[in-house]
Amino acid sequence: MSAAKTKSHRIKVRASSEISASEDPAAVTEGGARPRVQSVARAATILYAISQNDRGLSRKSISQEAKLSKQITYHLLHTLSQSGLVARNDEGNYILGLRVGRLAEGFRRQLSGSGQVAALVRQIARKTGETTYAAKWINGEVVSIDIVRGHYHIQALELPHGFSQDAHARAGGKVLLAFATEEQRREYFRTHKPKRRTAHTVHSVKKLEAQFDEIRKQGYCVEREEFALGLCCIGMPLDNGLSPYAIGISAPTDRFNDNFDSYLEQLRAAIAEVIPSS
Repeated sequence: MSAAKTKSHRIKVRASSEISASEDPAAVTEGGARPRVQSVARAATILYAISQNDRGLSRKSISQEAKLSKQITYHLLHTLSQSGLVARNDEGNYILGLRVGRLAEGFRRQLSGSGQVAALVRQIARKTGETTYAAKWINGEVVSIDIVRGHYHIQALELPHGFSQDAHARAGGKVLLAFATEEQRREYFRTHKPKRRTAHTVHSVKKLEAQFDEIRKQGYCVEREEFALGLCCIGMPLDNGLSPYAIGISAPTDRFNDNFDSYLEQLRAAIAEVIPSS
């Protein structure tokens, strides 16, 4: 066997063994986590990365963002391409394939304001005793859905189902805007000029963008009397912002301040139950 063929053979063997090892059901992740097929998780990571970039990603960028070797990235992209889950655009970048539309449609049918999201909202409202709601992107609007009242005698202001105004002043709205693409936010603020609802409302787009940076860093939003005096809210995205949903807890200011740590912990725990970290 020639030197060139020997080198090529070694590369293929290394790539094959790396993939085989990652697919071994007996493999255990760091920290003694439950065994899983790592190649599936890696393929999902690639899809998540591609979905966050409007113009798609090059193979090199995918490898870097997904923290995968070039060989594994190549093999996974080849498989995803054959499955119709990714495709190449005119620039040569990888974009989501047409078959992802089937998954998106199924997601829309199964989570259209009911099912898992509604059950999650009910669970959080029951545990915290506070009014809990979900917010969702619907046709360019940030809409409040699945609102469940708490059990306290003194309740927070309750928004009607389908309320879509002043997303910049609502915790759930701020979360969805923070994790939206720059183009989505630009279009939203083009048609929804932020207005001052209270003396605490942040209504400058520049200051809101700084607030969105902080929300993305910490993974949640705290809104203190920006929407209504005497009312505070904490909001958190589903699936680290990859899903078009946010969950929020509203409470009167005094009770919110007294129980903030508990609300944050219970919100995180409840969301982690339905969407485990990868």
